Amino acid sequence: MARTGIIFGLILCGITFAGLVGIPVKTPTQFYAMMLGIPILICGVVALNPHRRRVAMACAAAIALLGAAAGAIWSTVHLFAIAGSGTETDRYSLRLIALMTAVCLLFIAFCVIGFRKLKQRRERRPQPPPPVRLPSHSDKISAESDASSREIV
Repeated sequence: MARTGIIFGLILCGITFAGLVGIPVKTPTQFYAMMLGIPILICGVVALNPHRRRVAMACAAAIALLGAAAGAIWSTVHLFAIAGSGTETDRYSLRLIALMTAVCLLFIAFCVIGFRKLKQRRERRPQPPPPVRLPSHSDKISAESDASSREIV
């Protein structure tokens, strides 16, 4: 799952690069995908450590969920705003945000599938037997158990 986070972080950064190259007018909406891609990329790199994998990927999934929700709201609001008369820059920005939303939703789907597989593997793993505890001197011995031990001896 760590590699998935790295790949999707790079894809989101690539969307920003495509937005910057695609049209000469620069708008702040062209950078939204990178604002999500960099933290997801960092979480993917942190998730390469097996001890931090679950937390890092959960954090990356939360960032992607936030990005998908914000992108969906932004897209629907601006879709109606530029439906009749919108400039080419507005339409291009709308496409970038819609693509960012789709990539974030796809990443969330991959994370959910990965978390389910991890849970199934953990459930299938045989549980170790409980540790055997030997009696020690600090254990309280009752009179009945003391008598039964004398009978055996």
